[in-house]
Amino acid sequence: MSDISELREKIDALDSELLRLLNERASVAREIGVIKNRENLPVYSPDREIKLLRSLVGRSDGPLRPEAIRAIYREIMSASLALEKDMAIACPGPAGSPAHQAALAKFGSSVRYTLAHDVAGVFQVVSSGEADCGVIPLEDPAHGILNQTLDELASSELPICAEIYPENAGDEPAPRFLVLGRSPGAPSGHDQTMLMLRIENKPGALVSALEPFRNMEINLNHFASRPAMKGSDDIFFFVQADGHVNDARFSELSRELSKKCRAIKVLGSYPKREDLS
Repeated sequence: MSDISELREKIDALDSELLRLLNERASVAREIGVIKNRENLPVYSPDREIKLLRSLVGRSDGPLRPEAIRAIYREIMSASLALEKDMAIACPGPAGSPAHQAALAKFGSSVRYTLAHDVAGVFQVVSSGEADCGVIPLEDPAHGILNQTLDELASSELPICAEIYPENAGDEPAPRFLVLGRSPGAPSGHDQTMLMLRIENKPGALVSALEPFRNMEINLNHFASRPAMKGSDDIFFFVQADGHVNDARFSELSRELSKKCRAIKVLGSYPKREDLS
């Protein structure tokens, strides 16, 4: 059996090869950044990110655990994003806030972070182009669904492109965060879509609005509501459905929903919660 000095020499040789490959990967990422900039493509591609992580976990023979693979590649991808562009991520401050920590866990330490005063401020800086993406809280165990976030989603045209569930110690429920982009995300093959349905505030209206989901056997796994606006008795219902808005059946779903609702709005399609364990 090799002694520790021989094993350390082996580690050193492997590290040298890893460093060479990481720099080679970074050079390719920088070339991709040039193409994205030339063709005005978004820097962050959540569908590509999740496909890569799923593929890496599936190809791994161990002993690295899935969560370790995810953590390592978060930083590799963060460094690559920073090489592609001076990428900025907006989130409600201050530094170290839950949203800031969630953003760090999602985008890593190599990109730049912009701290906004509140959720509305995140929408503003992403809309203006000062930030490439925004991280906003949707719900937390203590307060449930956050009304300010729902109100901003109702009035904004920024699409949701990803979601974040920070890892929690123990059995405590995890808070949930959404990632805003400036362009819709492409399908990853395992997606969900958040919709806002505007319906009349009258008995039976919600049951009627949800019938197309039942008839088409589309699973709903999230639900919240808000008053539509001042001077109106309508209600905005926020639902999260399995599938991507580009799926063929979503065109049919939209047609059926338009018969039941006063208005429908797609808030974004994004990969389902990562499950790499």
